[in-house]
Parts: sequence; structure tokens; C-alpha cells
Amino acid sequence: MSPEECLQANWEEVGYNDAAEGYAMSRSAEHREACADTGVSVDFELYRNGYSLGLPYYCTRETAFETADHGGAFATQCTRETFPDYALGYSEGREVYALKSQRSELQAAIDDKAAQSDALLSQIAVLRETRDDPEATKDTRQQARYQQTQLEALYRALYDEIEQLEDERDDISVAIDSRIAAFYG
Repeated sequence: MSPEECLQANWEEVGYNDAAEGYAMSRSAEHREACADTGVSVDFELYRNGYSLGLPYYCTRETAFETADHGGAFATQCTRETFPDYALGYSEGREVYALKSQRSELQAAIDDKAAQSDALLSQIAVLRETRDDPEATKDTRQQARYQQTQLEALYRALYDEIEQLEDERDDISVAIDSRIAAFYG
């Protein structure tokens, strides 16, 4: 808070706004420090009263879902006993977050395997050139053909793995979309 805000503070309103924005009640200590130089002290009774009035506007199922969906921590001021919908929304959001994490891991595996397949294609191209080089010895061309066949088999297996991972990723995306739609529907 600025010195001007400290001098004009309605502590009940400050507490209300802090709660509605999701701050912990301990934020009042930050206000006390910010206003110490102005000689203004926080009226904790008014702050607490405003805080308790603003808390229901933050401790909603929707806020909890969005917080958890983005990997945020459970707001401890939204106790399970007082705000059971917050706890429910947080649980639902954590499920979506877990699915998003799985999807990210699958995408990383897909990217890694795609890089491997690109490297294999480069090696296969070099082997094809060697295989088709009329100046290479017959043994060199046969060895290149054999290695090419082996790498092409590896490439096909890798390609199949990538397709399987992409299918899994797409299934998870559908599950995420369906849970989000069910939540907001």
C-alpha cells in the first residue's frame, strides 16, 4: 500500500478485497509494514470482519477448479469444512491438471521419438547413396543395403510407437475437454 492508501484506508474494505482476491489473512501484516511509516495502524477487527465477508467470493468451486487446473496450491483459507464446494472444485481441477501433465509427458516422448526418426531418415539417406554408388565395392554396397534394411525396420517400429503415443495423447485431450465441459456445463 502507498502512504496515501494507508491514510485513506477503510480496513474492512481492504480485508474484503484481500479475501476476494485470494490472499491469506496474513496479508494484513504486509499492510501493517507498509503503513508503519505513516503512523497508521491496521484496524485488525475491521480487517478480519471484511476478510470474512470477502472470503466466500474467492472460495468458490470455480476458483478452486481454475487454481488446481493451472497447478496452483489449495488455498488454506478456504477450509474444507466451511467451503466444501471449494474442496470439490479443487479436486476436479487436480484431475484435469494430472491429465494435462500426462499429455505433456506424452508430447515430450513424441518429440523425442520424432527427433530419433529424423536421425534415422538421415542415416538411411546416406546408406542409400552408398548402396547406389557405382564406384563403391560390391561388399560396401551390400553392407549399406543390409544396414539400410535394418534402419528402415527400426524407423517403421519408431513410427508405429509415435502413432500409438499420438493416439494416447489425443485420447487424453478428449478426456480433458470432456471434464472441462462437464465442469462448466
